[in-house]
Amino acid sequence: MAGIVLVTNDSAHGQRVLHTVWQRGVRLDAVLYIVGSLGVPDLRGRSLGNRIVRWPKAAAITVKRAIAFHRHRRVLYAARCQRVIPTGAMNGRRLVRDLRALAPDWIILGGGGLLRDEMIGTARLGVLNAHPALLPWIRGSGVTGASLDHGVAIGATLHRVDRGIDTGAVLDRRIVAVGPDDRDLAALEAASYRLAAEMMADAVETLVRHGTLPAGMTQTTRYPLFRWPDDEGMRRHHALAAAGRAFELDRAWRPLCRDTARGVLPTAPLDAPPVMTLAPVQR
Repeated sequence: MAGIVLVTNDSAHGQRVLHTVWQRGVRLDAVLYIVGSLGVPDLRGRSLGNRIVRWPKAAAITVKRAIAFHRHRRVLYAARCQRVIPTGAMNGRRLVRDLRALAPDWIILGGGGLLRDEMIGTARLGVLNAHPALLPWIRGSGVTGASLDHGVAIGATLHRVDRGIDTGAVLDRRIVAVGPDDRDLAALEAASYRLAAEMMADAVETLVRHGTLPAGMTQTTRYPLFRWPDDEGMRRHHALAAAGRAFELDRAWRPLCRDTARGVLPTAPLDAPPVMTLAPVQR
């Protein structure tokens, strides 16, 4: 049985999570490195819709990733964990098999996509994700720009993973420290990912020292799910960042923090400030 296992698709965020945990003096029990592609058809020949049409390209991508992993990445990962295991596609049968063989207490995510219930169930105690925005308000992707667009401070949330998209119980929420000169959208996004990695490392340290985490705050209200914006949306988000919107939101949200210096928001139901323009959606 493994204690804590990282599942990652070799994203910059996944690498940062692993490195940040390692810097704390913790070597994870295993890293499952996603090599496979969801575009590869089911090996039993069952239909996967139009993914079958794309399978030659997906297979080529898988081979390329596997070669890159063995040439460049394996040593980097192996130096920071007990075992590194190249695996298949996210939610694929190979990943299920590898997770069941490891029988982890905890799975932590470092990119790769959404986990199906079958994957979540392989962890004895739970699955954790560090989301680069404040939940429950900003779910999905393209979340830094969405935060600026809808009056939510730039931040990150550590949460348990359930069958929904960023809907699991909230364990920790923090606001990124933003100054008046922080006006670049990409830099703000990078800062939220750094904060997310730090929060994940804090959770792993707690697990190593104490073996448990709190149940967290159940998300009882749903807000819209965001996707990456189109070109017009991206231009608007860049313009908002350039206008200093992130600093304005920091000043509006920071008084809500129970620890204003560290930007820690309560993990309890919280009335957002009036600058927020989001309304709940019907489930």
